[in-house]
Amino acid sequence: MGMTVGVRQFRQDLAEYIDQAEPVTVTRHGLTVGLFIPVHRDRKAEITAYSEAAKKASALLEELGMTEDEVVAEFDALRRAPRKKPREAASAS
Repeated sequence: MGMTVGVRQFRQDLAEYIDQAEPVTVTRHGLTVGLFIPVHRDRKAEITAYSEAAKKASALLEELGMTEDEVVAEFDALRRAPRKKPREAASAS
């Protein structure tokens, strides 16, 4: 079933509770204040998905004839550019 711990103990031992499979009821002064339910993901599936995404991104960059550095520089330039106000953008169209 799960376990019950005080909020101070929960905070102190959080890393241990994250790694376990059972839910933890958190109390303060004997009253339940929360419930922590650890979520365990399928890391192998996530790594596979990220790897596939990286391959697709590399293929797209190659197709566009761009390097990662060029994409980062373009993104940085767009991020730093002054933003147009909504009315200015509408009238520029």
